[in-house]
Amino acid sequence: MGIKRFFKNKIKDYQFIKNRRKLTINLLNLDFFKSHPFNFSKDANSEVSIIIHNVNDLKLLLNCLYYIEKFDRNILKEIIVINSKSNDETQKYLEKIRGIIIIGHEESIGLTQNVNLAIEKVKGKFIYLLECDVLVQENYLSRLIEVFNTKENVGSVGSKMISIDNTIIEAGNLVFENSEIVELGKSEAIDAPQFNFLRKVDFCAGSLLFRKTKENGDLNLLNETFSSPYFAEADLCLKLNEEENLDTYYHPLSEVVCFNNSFKAENNTDRKVFADHWNSYFINKKYVKSEKINYNAHYKTPNFLFLEENMPKPDQDSGSRRFMEIIKILQRNGHHIVLAVKHFDETKDSDYITYFQNAGVEICKDYVNAQNKIVKVEDQVVNTLSYVDVVWIFRPLGFNHWYNLLKDKISGQKIIYDMVDLHYLRLERENNYIDIVTKEREKEISFFKEKEYAGMNISDVVISISDEEKNTVSENGVKKDKIFTVSNIHKPVENIPLSFSEREGLLFIGGYNHLPNIDAVKFLHDQILPLVWEKNNQIKIFILGPDFPADLKEKYHSDRFQIVGYQETVDFWFENSRVFVAPLRYGAGVKGKIGQALEFKLPVITTGIGAEGMSLEDAKTALISDENPQNFADKILELYDNENLWQTLHENSLLPLSKFSIETQEQNIKNMLQYLGFRN
Repeated sequence: MGIKRFFKNKIKDYQFIKNRRKLTINLLNLDFFKSHPFNFSKDANSEVSIIIHNVNDLKLLLNCLYYIEKFDRNILKEIIVINSKSNDETQKYLEKIRGIIIIGHEESIGLTQNVNLAIEKVKGKFIYLLECDVLVQENYLSRLIEVFNTKENVGSVGSKMISIDNTIIEAGNLVFENSEIVELGKSEAIDAPQFNFLRKVDFCAGSLLFRKTKENGDLNLLNETFSSPYFAEADLCLKLNEEENLDTYYHPLSEVVCFNNSFKAENNTDRKVFADHWNSYFINKKYVKSEKINYNAHYKTPNFLFLEENMPKPDQDSGSRRFMEIIKILQRNGHHIVLAVKHFDETKDSDYITYFQNAGVEICKDYVNAQNKIVKVEDQVVNTLSYVDVVWIFRPLGFNHWYNLLKDKISGQKIIYDMVDLHYLRLERENNYIDIVTKEREKEISFFKEKEYAGMNISDVVISISDEEKNTVSENGVKKDKIFTVSNIHKPVENIPLSFSEREGLLFIGGYNHLPNIDAVKFLHDQILPLVWEKNNQIKIFILGPDFPADLKEKYHSDRFQIVGYQETVDFWFENSRVFVAPLRYGAGVKGKIGQALEFKLPVITTGIGAEGMSLEDAKTALISDENPQNFADKILELYDNENLWQTLHENSLLPLSKFSIETQEQNIKNMLQYLGFRN
């Protein structure tokens, strides 16, 4: 490394450490609150009832209320304060705050009984339990409610508890044999990746959201045997799981700052009661002893390390959609997923990191640890080998990079090479549309072919996206029994489709970092549509998808040839267009855009390349043209005005999708895991 690069990297690391995320919390003093007009409301339609236990600390309580008022204002909530052992001044102060409900602490009963009294009186659908020294942060509540709305069998959800020194107090808890409690993330940096993904845990405490009532209408009350909320909340989470098969989740994007850790106040009696009641449950149910080290061992099924070249973007390309569907299948079968990418763009990828973390995927990314040191992605990937069982690597350049990093460190993990498509085959086919095939071009093709077959021969399993590509690589020497097809997943869209006469226009969609899609758009604009417009100049086309080149947009965009670009949701276009066109002249693999059109029962015109691997039948499930522009144009004109033909293709559109169903691909993955020696 040159001296300039050395110092450049040092400066970069210094800036990275300096700019690490910190939560800055300044407690407001009592003078501020003398003039601050709290404005809570006692709404009978409150969605959440927040129950706060006050331990005679007026300043902390007022700050707690201030932050509740500040964030998630769109959520209707009621505030209940259990005023425990407070002096008269605190009581008088609270009585002046409009809209809160004060419950006086009954000296004759314990804290958990007082919490239960509050639960009996509240109106909210959900209960959120807080101590007065906990200050909530932005989206603290919306993120928790989101889990109830997006996951099945949710009993409770907890926040990330953060200390004032910007380390984690706990990121959920696991319980092992002998009721040993492991506080996940304790004293780690708040952005440590291994504690920043949505996950199931045994319990959360200190900032817990749960439903007020059970399915049968009974209240979810705390066990009054416990004197401390910590063990009472832990007991509630475990009881929801044992009695109702409901899970507890930890959500890292719901953050709260805790000043005194008062929620952890406990006594030996509570711990003994907890152990006596729950120890047999954990001995019989699961795991090994943790010894507070490898808590990842609690996963009873193989853990997966996914290694990609770039951050998958499921809303932008079919390969990323497939990637996400594979993750969903694995998670549904109890597998934990860790993801690392070679190229990470902080600006473009940050939203997708959040997306995958929300989906329960552990994302490796550079971060600053609690010791103020940078932990690089590559070091995290190596560290995951202590608890992952399968390393699933995508694409040839991804395999080349990641396997070279790990090959001397792998000890027993199974290696999967996912080709996504045959890159060298796509490049060879592209040669047919290049005027001069240079030696550099030939070297590039040879390079990819060498890397792809090296990855296939090294790995324990090869994944193809179609049976056609499976046959191609087996004919080139890869053992056929270790090749498994895991293709795109397509689910029919449930809607009431518009009729032929209610639709208009042609549609094409793609990601334009992918050259075959650029070629298809050029082919449409320069050669096919001019022939169509000679016969019918009213037909419009809409070009959807991200990363369309600005120079081409300026050149091509018109009223008849509309470059729409990236759309967050594309349903409107598939539901209102009359015909989907995909004049692909080269490429490899299965074309997700074709399957997406079939999902919407939108009739398709494509080429042999576009139809590859899709099991399409000409004039029955699609129109398949050769690459002659006149022939393709003729098929557009025929289908655009022929309602009977359109209706035939429309009604038969779902026939090719059976082999792309979730059930089929899930079984293919299970067969692959069985081949690798893992029991389903």
